[in-house]
Amino acid sequence: MDPISARRTLAQCRLAVGIAALVAPRITARFFGVDPATNPAAPYLTRMFGAREIYMAAPFLMPAPGLDEAELSSRAVPVDAADAAASLVAGLRGYLPWRAAIPATAIAVVGTWLGSQAAQNEKLVRPT
Repeated sequence: MDPISARRTLAQCRLAVGIAALVAPRITARFFGVDPATNPAAPYLTRMFGAREIYMAAPFLMPAPGLDEAELSSRAVPVDAADAAASLVAGLRGYLPWRAAIPATAIAVVGTWLGSQAAQNEKLVRPT
């Protein structure tokens, strides 16, 4: 995948997850394996996660002159990698049910891969 397509795809995914988390935090929390009925903090934590996702998508949706998108993309890769590790560990330790841990880990791994593709400088990438 070329860097520009990776940036666009990642930004659109982050925006979709962020909006869902802000607008429907209980549904989004359930998708990620957190039951708002037993964890009253779930909507708050889900909205925090949504705000983070929108913040990370914003520069690619409203770019500023002189913005180094490759550099900005590279800074998000460790965040997605940490999300992948956290969801995997949560599944292994029983903090999340596997039906939630597996997709959460997969989504974060794909985000890490997309971020690594997006972090490439498009001027240095050879056409395929």
